[in-house]
Amino acid sequence: MGVSPGTVVRLERGEPGVAAGVVAMALLALGELHRLEGLLDVSRDDTGLMLDIDSLPQRIRRPRLPAAKEDT
Repeated sequence: MGVSPGTVVRLERGEPGVAAGVVAMALLALGELHRLEGLLDVSRDDTGLMLDIDSLPQRIRRPRLPAAKEDT
């Protein structure tokens, strides 16, 4: 994989500081690269989807059109 033994230990422990490239190389070495797709699929991220929904505005109002000017 081209990483230090300490990085492999951190990867095995599931420490969050391990680079995504190291995780991808480990999955490739284990023949499990297809699992990376599941990690990157945003439709499966329920927490992220809920946060996105919560950040949407409650109402969307149409912009007011300027009043038509009358000819005198």
